[in-house]
Amino acid sequence: MNTGTTLRRPSTATLDYYLLHAEADEARATGLWIEEFVLSDDLGAARLRSTGWAPGDDGWSSSAAFARAIRTDPELRARVTAIDRATAEATYRRLGGGDLPDEEALRGRFRDDSPLHSAAPLRLGTGPDVHRVLFAGAPDAHQIARLSALLRLDGTPGPDGVRPGVVGTGRLRVDDTNFRWDLRRLGPGIAWCIDVHSERPGADALRWLLRQLLDAGRGHGLLPVTVERLS
Repeated sequence: MNTGTTLRRPSTATLDYYLLHAEADEARATGLWIEEFVLSDDLGAARLRSTGWAPGDDGWSSSAAFARAIRTDPELRARVTAIDRATAEATYRRLGGGDLPDEEALRGRFRDDSPLHSAAPLRLGTGPDVHRVLFAGAPDAHQIARLSALLRLDGTPGPDGVRPGVVGTGRLRVDDTNFRWDLRRLGPGIAWCIDVHSERPGADALRWLLRQLLDAGRGHGLLPVTVERLS
């Protein structure tokens, strides 16, 4: 992400791919887990769709309970590794699945959705819109340093009580809209979020940016939980 750069033609969102491992820190994958957040008109997440695959039998299964469990159980979450589609395709082929179905076909495997909270936000004034990308996880200092560099954070957290938990702030201009985001620690390292502030954004620009921030967190030890519109 280049601070001050105006980006055009935001890309469309894709599915989220993960490797499944039998044990934490085990290199060998035993299957795949695939997810998609469905956003409402205000770009808050309305539901989480997911499916998993492992060799044998039909192979595919959809479980909202598992999707919730990997967000609440640190030991289970340690067995899930974020990857890109190319790695998912190679893994699927190596484990005997053949060619991984395209994304529309994979969406047909989503059969047990998790509804997400979608109450109307409380408007506290005429300030900027705020969307929060909420993550579970406890990344180490190295992962946070790399994530901070990727997000181009200024590294100047606010004083306690004013901006509690804020690691730093990044900025970007997308399609004539100015965005600002804060990487924030919530509680004693058990959850993180990226709060995105925008002045009357175009929906496509904000959708693109939320996708980039979600992917950035996925690549640095964080698992997306939801996207909330706070105001």
